[in-house]
Amino acid sequence: MEMHTYTERQLLDIWETIGKQNIWIAEAHDPPFEKTMLDKCYTPEELQSKLAHDNWCLGQGFYYQNLCFINQSDGGDEWLTIKDNYDFESISFMRIIKHGKFMNLLQRLLNATKKQCIKLKY
Repeated sequence: MEMHTYTERQLLDIWETIGKQNIWIAEAHDPPFEKTMLDKCYTPEELQSKLAHDNWCLGQGFYYQNLCFINQSDGGDEWLTIKDNYDFESISFMRIIKHGKFMNLLQRLLNATKKQCIKLKY
């Protein structure tokens, strides 16, 4: 089983690189995407609250533990999903949150292995 432990600083650098390589996030210009646009959430509730708001700018991101979500749609709800050093999914959260399924999804993402994430079997 492949297991890496990254510092927060390392993850921010990795996530910035992944974000800049994303075709949609790379288009961010007001402001341009950089790791300073990734805001730490200290609780699952805080993350849910942030993702429940609409109208985030392209490239705005939030992270909790080793998961990072970066908005791929200016003013929209399409979040590039990154775990550790790989991106694997694009998730729209509004409907998930509205139906009370966010906390379960978050826990499944946190528990999933890289193989499960890549295969979208989390």
